[in-house]
Order: sequence, then structure tokens, then C-alpha cells
Amino acid sequence: MARIALELSYDGGAFLGWQSQTGGRGVQDALEAALAAVGETARAAGAGRTDAGVHARGQVAHFDATKTWEPRKLKLALNAHLPPSVSVMRAALAEENFHARRSALWREYRYFIWNAPVCYPYMKPYILWLRGSHYDWGLASEAAPSFVGEHDFRAFCREGDRPADTVRHVRYARLTRRGQLILFRIVAGSYLTNMVRIAVGCLLEVAARRKDKSWLAGLLRDASERGTTTKTAAARGLFLWKVEYPVNIWGG
Repeated sequence: MARIALELSYDGGAFLGWQSQTGGRGVQDALEAALAAVGETARAAGAGRTDAGVHARGQVAHFDATKTWEPRKLKLALNAHLPPSVSVMRAALAEENFHARRSALWREYRYFIWNAPVCYPYMKPYILWLRGSHYDWGLASEAAPSFVGEHDFRAFCREGDRPADTVRHVRYARLTRRGQLILFRIVAGSYLTNMVRIAVGCLLEVAARRKDKSWLAGLLRDASERGTTTKTAAARGLFLWKVEYPVNIWGG
């Protein structure tokens, strides 16, 4: 039996998240169905539980194979049985103690915003489209590094899913603008439910001048509730971009 790592890209709009769902609407369900089609009845473990509607450029999963596979042939075989909204981008033999979630050092998420009166149709399923001209992205950019460091992110978690420990360590957080495209990047070892989307919602409050930087810093300082005015940003703009491990599991 060999452990195999897979890098997956998927359109989250077609699924109710990564996790297996009743009715088979999880990305995990699609992957396990493809594995079964190539003769592997196996459970797949993922690096991150993306929410319904959240996309992935670089989700990582692993499974224990009962057959001997050449990674490139396995990749092609799985892609022949996956729906068009999911692709295996890379496959590799992994160490027997490798675990897609537990072995990860950190995960990078990216959130895309388009701020203009009109939007390219092909971009709409993958960005948050804001039509207004009143946003101050410079202010939001100044506020974004507030997330860096170890903080209690209680205010940045969906209330019904808060664990006992809501402290997380963020290595990197930046918001940048290039023309009409705004990008928020965040890197952390682990996240709370909806943490990135709530963080984006808070940055939007700052960009719209409804809140200031000190308000955002205060949420991290005393873990108070963020209030009813801040919305959780739409799932369609969020991508699980990359998962990093202590060693290069892909080779090359």
C-alpha cells in the first residue's frame, strides 16, 4: 500500500465545500468517486475544508493506494473520471507518514475583488464585484497587516462553529490594488470557519470609511464581537491558493 498526494484545482461554485456531503455535493465525494472508477476504494483526506462556493487553485489531498501507480498515469486516469469543475494538477508518491492536513506548515488564501462599473463576464463567478467608486483601498491596505501575528480571532469565526481555542497565528496579510483588481492575500497555519471571508468583510468596512483601522485592531485585541454591520464576504471571491509542507512532495 502506497500513500499518494494529489494537488487539486476546483470551481467551488459547483460544490457545497470540500467535505463529503449527503447527496455527493462535496469535492471529496467527486474525488472518491473518481478513485473508485480507477479501482481504488479509498477515503481521501484534504489539507483544508473549504466552505460551500469557495474555490481552490492548490488544494492538497492524499489517499492510500492498493495498486502500483505511476503518478502521471494516475493523474490522467482520475481526470478522465472527474467532473469538468475539478482537475488533478499533480500527483506524487508520498512518505507513509505524510498527511495532507496534519503535515502542512501553512496555507495561503487569496480573495479577489473587482471594483468597477462593469465586469468581464468570465470573471463574475470568481470575484466579488463592487460597482461603487467610494472605496478607499489605500486605507484598507494600511489596515490589512493588523492581522499579522498571534491573535484571538474569535470575532472572525462563524458563531455556531467557534472552537474552544480561537487563537491563530497569521504569517502574512496584505491587500494590494492593480487597476480595478484588488487582491487580499493571507497566510496562516490554520483558520477558523469563515475567518478569511469575515476578515475581508471587515476590510471592506474600512475601505468604505464606515470603520477605521483602530476598530479592526480592536477586534483582534479584545476579541469583541464585530457587530451586526459587518458582512461575511461572498464565497465566490475566495481561493485556497497554496499549501506548503516541510519538504517538496512534488519533486523537481
